[in-house]
Amino acid sequence: MKKIILFTVLLFSSLTFSQKISILDEETRSPIPYAKLILKDKDYYKNTEENGQAQLENTEEISEIQSFGYENLKVEKYQTVYLLKPKFTEIEEVEISKPAFSENFKIGKIEKSSTFFGARTTMWSVGKEIKILNFPKKRLYVKSLKFSSRLNEKHSATIKVNFYYNENGLPGHIYKSMIITCFKNKKYTEYIVQKPFAFPKEGVIIGFEWIFNNENAYQKKTLIQGKTELVIAHEPLIGAINESSNNFITGSISNGDWVFTNVSSSSIGNIAIQLELTN
Repeated sequence: MKKIILFTVLLFSSLTFSQKISILDEETRSPIPYAKLILKDKDYYKNTEENGQAQLENTEEISEIQSFGYENLKVEKYQTVYLLKPKFTEIEEVEISKPAFSENFKIGKIEKSSTFFGARTTMWSVGKEIKILNFPKKRLYVKSLKFSSRLNEKHSATIKVNFYYNENGLPGHIYKSMIITCFKNKKYTEYIVQKPFAFPKEGVIIGFEWIFNNENAYQKKTLIQGKTELVIAHEPLIGAINESSNNFITGSISNGDWVFTNVSSSSIGNIAIQLELTN
């Protein structure tokens, strides 16, 4: 009898210690990978895995769920399954003309990096303003992007790359968002856009947002106040170059929303990223 009671207590403890939840599309019931879970009274967030699931500890309570292309969901009570409603009006895919691909050129600077931006458990993102000074009369389209990256432990890891409307040098609304996979032993990550999209005359803000889930998390030793401690970090690292940081932008989450700041510091450098455009 004591063994049965002990087993029951252990089982209950394991169930209350963590809970698995799923985030699904309301219409198709398909999993939503890498959805962002804003946690109540926490200085970090979590993302779902590729299968749309996430593990919550007993001290973690969701206040809001966010994913590009879906309406934000305010969470009032705990559930094992949450449904997000598609938000078609936010995705602007109307094109007046299609690319002719008659001319291609590259903007931005990329080279081998010795300094990298990374993420542990602190919520932040890094971004860069990219503009064309003498914008041509022809409409331009984004064909591909390439950036410096590095992985420490994982064979591969994903990161979210957002294209924001440029509002006086700071990110506005997202008009394009993509999940890009980086691989170990590759100095650069190149992503070919399946459907080239228009590059605005006012330029863009490209932001890198780390995905905080088990697929990207790993443990590393680091020196904290003179002591070596084991901490959680998240892949991948994003490379920096020795370039003016006048158009370098950082973001942090406050009350579920991103707050962006333009940072100017010669010691930081800037993101190593290059766009290939076509007309």
